[in-house]
Amino acid sequence: MDDRRYYGLDALRGLMMVLGIVLHSALLYLAEPPARMPVPTDRNNSYLFDVLFHFIHGFRMPTFFVLAGFFAAMLVDKRGLWQTYRNRAARVLVPLVVALVLLGPLSGLLFADFMLSARYGTHDLVPNLPQLKAFVAEMKGKGIPMDEPATGHFWFLYFLCMFYLLLPLLRFVIRHSGLAGPSVGRWLVSPATLVVFSLWTAITLWPFPGGQVLEGFQFFRPEWRALVYYFSFFALGYFFYAHRGFLQGLGRWVPGLAGLAIVLFPLSLYLTHLEMAAGPSAMGLHEATVLVHALCTWTLVYLFIGAALRYFDYESPWIQYLARSAFWVYLLHFAVVMGAGWWLLQFDLPASVKFVLVVGFTAAVCFLSYHYGVQKSWVSVLLNGRRFHQRWPWQSPRSTSDD
Repeated sequence: MDDRRYYGLDALRGLMMVLGIVLHSALLYLAEPPARMPVPTDRNNSYLFDVLFHFIHGFRMPTFFVLAGFFAAMLVDKRGLWQTYRNRAARVLVPLVVALVLLGPLSGLLFADFMLSARYGTHDLVPNLPQLKAFVAEMKGKGIPMDEPATGHFWFLYFLCMFYLLLPLLRFVIRHSGLAGPSVGRWLVSPATLVVFSLWTAITLWPFPGGQVLEGFQFFRPEWRALVYYFSFFALGYFFYAHRGFLQGLGRWVPGLAGLAIVLFPLSLYLTHLEMAAGPSAMGLHEATVLVHALCTWTLVYLFIGAALRYFDYESPWIQYLARSAFWVYLLHFAVVMGAGWWLLQFDLPASVKFVLVVGFTAAVCFLSYHYGVQKSWVSVLLNGRRFHQRWPWQSPRSTSDD
């Protein structure tokens, strides 16, 4: 049994959730929304946010699902399968249901407000029904199934619930296939693993035009291709736990991985641009695109895991605070981002100014509400299993909790 606390991975998991603020704020100011995600955006926009959006989207959820699989394996190792299910039902399934009921309608309303205001130039808090119907018809004409019930930005919790159902299969495969053997562990410390995992991810990316996963995951009936793509990261994270010692070695790779990512990310964007311009007949171009996207994704996943374990794997009030607050920040942030973006639509300001205002306002609302309300309430029990009485991390390294 592994009793070690992985502070660096806790920090990274929290960061991936909090990065939703930056990702969804950038979404509002895209200059050229992808064809598979044809959302209206603010008239004040910039290609800078297209780059930022695609960069974060390329590694954020893959990294999160790798960590989710790793921590699921740790939980099974410590508590057993059935106690793990009880824990995950309480910490993931119940918050998903509560969030869909309490926060889902607000997020949906403010998202609709922003989309309609950006599309038609109006500024109504209560959506104009004819405009809403016209917008839904327009999106359906572009291939977006607007008439299906959606999980919204809570989709990753929904995916996790489905992935947890496969924990017995993952445990069986790891135990009885030889994947937990020492020879596999020695192989994992080789850079060749980056290539092998990238080849597998390229296969799962094949169904997606341009090698970008921008659709198929936000509905209660998700597409199989999105499930396969994200489950592969969860499964590999579960597998990593059996050879967790190799993760520390990723810290030595950080400089090389950073240099590789600097080359691969712009190349992946360029190949996507070429493929989308060439159309579906460019089969050879599609092969190159998915291969480069897959290699870029795994390079960034390894980079962030290596950096987290190299620089942040120690007990810290900052890491503790981030780990405890991140779940609440993620659940609330989308509604605040959309509300702030909708209000700023009426002003003619540079996109960069609006983006900074949205990110700053959203972060303030989310963290202040957590600090002064959520951490001491039943919501903290729901999300983290206990109440906390933390000071701000810059005030004191000490904090207390109520079980």
